[in-house]
Amino acid sequence: MKLLPAVLCLALLLLVLNPNGVEARPAPTGGHQKKPSSAIFFVFGDDFADNGNLPLTDPVTEMSRQWAYPYGSDYVDADGHPRPNTPSGRFSNYQIQSDFIAIMLGLEEAPPAHARTAEKTCDPSGMTFASAGAGVLGSTSQDVPTLSKQVDTFRKMVKDGTISEQQLSHSVALVAISGNDYASASVIGLGSPNDINAYIGKVTKEIATNVEQLLKLGVTKVLVNNLHPVGCTPSQTRTNNYTACNIFGNLGASIHNDNLKQVMTTKKNVHIIDLYTAFTNIVDHAPGKGSELSKQFKRKLSPCCESLDSKGYCGQHGESPSELLFTVCEKSNKFFYWDDMHPTHAGWDVVMKQLEKPLREFVNQA
Repeated sequence: MKLLPAVLCLALLLLVLNPNGVEARPAPTGGHQKKPSSAIFFVFGDDFADNGNLPLTDPVTEMSRQWAYPYGSDYVDADGHPRPNTPSGRFSNYQIQSDFIAIMLGLEEAPPAHARTAEKTCDPSGMTFASAGAGVLGSTSQDVPTLSKQVDTFRKMVKDGTISEQQLSHSVALVAISGNDYASASVIGLGSPNDINAYIGKVTKEIATNVEQLLKLGVTKVLVNNLHPVGCTPSQTRTNNYTACNIFGNLGASIHNDNLKQVMTTKKNVHIIDLYTAFTNIVDHAPGKGSELSKQFKRKLSPCCESLDSKGYCGQHGESPSELLFTVCEKSNKFFYWDDMHPTHAGWDVVMKQLEKPLREFVNQA
């Protein structure tokens, strides 16, 4: 992997992810029914896949805002009936990446969150272990389990029989790691290209190690996210009034993705989900250009839910509960991003439509 100038490398790593970018949401009771052809789905990772493992707190904080307005503002119940303003632990106005993959697998939505499931039980659809803020070398909070801890919890459930061999024989796993490791305090002290490249190598190697562990435990197919163009997230585009992506953030994501591809090349039954390309096709192109899918969004780089303070967050309140320190757009389906880091339901829908064909072909291959 090519080494970059030290200043450039440091800049891109500091920009790769904002520590504020962690999120989640759980699913409603009884909403995980399986169709006859569906797989068992196990979900690991961070904010792009967490559907309720982070708890609600009182008062609501940045790490629990996914349980409060305006999160879940476009929620639709299992019967297809709109239930507006129903926060469910996902960092979006409705569904997130893991839900869309679950639907492709024949499920109603992503399987239930581990933290909200009775002990010694596993839903027939599978289980979600992903936790917002998680990384592979560390997390944004001590209470958030790293990827290896999530996999270890899964391993214990396999060993004690809570997750059966029959479930494993029809299983698909998602490993959604979105860059929280590059937001950790330990990265800020890295100044040399060698140190930074070594750090990226440690992150991708650890992802590969956990993927290998899942395969050894009996998971039949593993989906692994590459890093999206983080320089295009509103947290990075706010400084230029949401007009252009940050080139250094996207360069950092590209380096990570090149490394990830190298460490995954020899692994069988593993498919890299190319979020970088799918996001880029929508948010990072010349004005007036881009795919037909991208043209449905009038706002590609700005958030639907915007904090009034650049250091604040969507859902933040002032001293009074009625004092809202954020604004919310009227038409979320015209915005690609929901908040400063995460896509809207409409955004995820368009991303996953691009990725559906190769994903289905991988899952269905013998």
